[in-house]
Amino acid sequence: MANKLKGEVTLNLANKDYKARLTIDAIMQIEDACGCGIIKLATKMSDGDIRMSEIIQVLLPALRGGGNDFQHTDIINLVQETGIVKSTTAVASLLAKTLTDDSEEATDEGKQEQG
Repeated sequence: MANKLKGEVTLNLANKDYKARLTIDAIMQIEDACGCGIIKLATKMSDGDIRMSEIIQVLLPALRGGGNDFQHTDIINLVQETGIVKSTTAVASLLAKTLTDDSEEATDEGKQEQG
């Protein structure tokens, strides 16, 4: 099970759950490989402007950060087995969860309950 306090996220790829985690080092690797910042990459993704190579470049360090021993070709095979749409959705979820501050969500929910 993923540990949210460590920034871990569970991704379901090819009908199997994997822990993923975007460490600072992983984010720097992704930014270098994709040629843009992680926030711009997330924005591009929300606009539907993402390449398969970028999906691979996000998944590889994220899954390694979750403790999985994957190589580049393993991720390509995993994406192929999972499917393009589900793989893209998994990456979008990973980026959203990584870039969202859970404490803000909890505070907003608390305000709504009190109001």
